[in-house]
Amino acid sequence: MKAFFLTLDALGEEGDFLQDWSCKGRKFLDLESDMEHKDNMARLIKKAVCGVSGAKRIGSGKSCAGANAAGTERHIDVLDGVRALAVGLVVWFHFWQQSWLTPNAAFHGSLSAYLGIQGFGLERFVRCGYQFVDLLILLSAFCNFYPYARSILLQEPWPDTKRFYLKRAARILPSYYLSLLVMLVIMLGEGVSINTFFWKDLVTHIFCISPLFPDTYLRTNFNGVLWTVQIEVLYYVLLPWLAKLFRRWPALTCIGLWSCGLLSSNYIASEKADMIRVLGNQALTFAGCYANGMILCILYITIKRRQRENRYTHLASTAAAFLSVWYLHRMMGQLGGAEAQVVQLQQRFELSLVFSVFLLSLFFAAGWVRFLFANRTVRFIAAVSYNLYIWHQLIAVKCKVYHVPWWEGDTPPNKLGDTAWMWKYQILIVVLSVLVASVLTYGYEKPVAAFLLKRSSREKSRENSGQKDA
Repeated sequence: MKAFFLTLDALGEEGDFLQDWSCKGRKFLDLESDMEHKDNMARLIKKAVCGVSGAKRIGSGKSCAGANAAGTERHIDVLDGVRALAVGLVVWFHFWQQSWLTPNAAFHGSLSAYLGIQGFGLERFVRCGYQFVDLLILLSAFCNFYPYARSILLQEPWPDTKRFYLKRAARILPSYYLSLLVMLVIMLGEGVSINTFFWKDLVTHIFCISPLFPDTYLRTNFNGVLWTVQIEVLYYVLLPWLAKLFRRWPALTCIGLWSCGLLSSNYIASEKADMIRVLGNQALTFAGCYANGMILCILYITIKRRQRENRYTHLASTAAAFLSVWYLHRMMGQLGGAEAQVVQLQQRFELSLVFSVFLLSLFFAAGWVRFLFANRTVRFIAAVSYNLYIWHQLIAVKCKVYHVPWWEGDTPPNKLGDTAWMWKYQILIVVLSVLVASVLTYGYEKPVAAFLLKRSSREKSRENSGQKDA
């Protein structure tokens, strides 16, 4: 045993863990004369190799046999970029509603005229940025179901339900309730009427059920974007049980969720079109999105384990990603009419499929494409994205209400075509939103979440020690 640990110390100083460890392990075993003892030592060395290689990134191609069987990362880098993109486009849409600045560029010249290129614009993506809420829903379904999918396919331990609830609550609720508190102070300062609706609005937001009531959903005095957080809270409550159903009856679970999403969406669009503003974003209409996120997890892990990546798979995946973006742009062209909300609801399931194809393609795309979604800038945006999402609309609206940057009269400058003011306003609300999101993320959200999780771990340790003493 002493020789074994001396070997471990020597191996820790080497550069290539697997090569040196296995080589020195074989030398060590050759010194052993007892066959049974040799087998025991081999198992110990193999376990040590797995432990060190597991400290490296899983899926790097240099891990032990057990990690190679998984072949998948626990954290998928490109998802940071997807989250940053989705939140960024939703934020841009809300800013566009206030500033009316549309990102279009006209090309003038003989070459562009010869090629038939008149200009370049992101107008459809900005004007239809609300569609990317569906991408955030799909992303949430994927990320939260991913540990369960790994357990189903890779025989990893099943996630603890209590721990899942605690982590989600520590991540989501502190910033959510802070935003309610700040809005409550602002409303009282502005002289809001303390009546029956005020209390109903407050209570339904505290318990994350305001979308269930038409008045609190449409006429809320709180931050309008919080309805999505409340939809997500309901999903978090149901996910551990949906995961158990999926583990036992995967096909029936998906068919059930698809049916709920498709039937509810088509019923509302055809029979309740006059109430579509109230019913169009209920949790039931997103059921298909959640099912597709769960299936996407299974597909990703399965392909990652069985498919060897090469230049051809990278090329095909990159092409599929660009085709999905092109098809998405085409779909958004259908949302410009008066029945945009009806079309949006009817396309919700199809849209989630397009987003799923985009995500799956991105996982295996060329390196330069993945780099666009996995670099320091997008990781920072992804890190502050939750608070950016919560606060951006409130900041944009209140700046305009309080005439910041300053403007005179009753008609907002964007309605008068004051481009200079529109640009100053746009820059201001972007900077303020990112600044507020950064301060609250690193000064409040993360410390509070860490405190809550640490406190829970301490309590669990006390309970375990108490049980042992008993």
